Amino acid sequence: MQQLLPYISHLHLFNLTLPGTHDAASFFLTSALSPDPTGNAVLDALVKMAEKLGVPLQDVITPWALTQSRNLYEQAEDGMRYFDIRAAYNGTDWCSYHFELGLPIYTHFSALNAFLLLHPSEIMVIEVSHLASANLTQKNLNALRDMIINIFGPILYPRIYDFNATTIGDMIATNQRAVVTLSDDTTIANYTQLWYGSSMINSYANTDSLAKMTSYNWQQILQFNSLPSLPSSALSTIEMSRSQLSMTQRRMLQEKLQVMDYLRQIENVLIEKG
Repeated sequence: MQQLLPYISHLHLFNLTLPGTHDAASFFLTSALSPDPTGNAVLDALVKMAEKLGVPLQDVITPWALTQSRNLYEQAEDGMRYFDIRAAYNGTDWCSYHFELGLPIYTHFSALNAFLLLHPSEIMVIEVSHLASANLTQKNLNALRDMIINIFGPILYPRIYDFNATTIGDMIATNQRAVVTLSDDTTIANYTQLWYGSSMINSYANTDSLAKMTSYNWQQILQFNSLPSLPSSALSTIEMSRSQLSMTQRRMLQEKLQVMDYLRQIENVLIEKG
């Protein structure tokens, strides 16, 4: 972003389309299931029953659930500036997750903060959402909120400001360069360092249709490239990411179908045994 500052420092954050990663922290997963692995109560019960019966679900689930091949610091080095992070409380720690639990959230936030400290001309948007836990308490949520504030500290861009009035140059000059949203309004109501989950809308096409995903991503690229203040070559890395994403989507969709078919087979076996 430093090289682009002469072109974008006068713009506002909403004028930019930031390259980012969906389920950004799912580059490493353990064999431990998240509190809400499928989002479907029946499927969750089947998965847990299969684990008790010794069915090696992780052999199918883990390859499907892994969404990235590089950690968050490396993703930031690759040019990513938006990070979609899903957080689950496992009873002792907040961890990232995508069907299965990943690394502690503290590890991810520390990596992103380290990148920002090393690169003082960069901005970043971090969305913390899909908060999951078997028995989530306000104390748990407060701990997550305090962790974010303590790690990023003064580098956080507070919601007392208006994006209409603050330019990219202003954010860098004041060293308030990290916009972090947390999807629990009550928890951050009196903590203006963090933004409400509804404040930022990520550019993810929520569909299993590869054609719709590809079309949506292409429209995002066209919209970004049409901004008159940016050089036409500025988004070449996004164009490359899109091609790689399409290949990954094909693999993930195929493996997702395999997972669902596998779960249906388990359901049939359990019904027969019942």
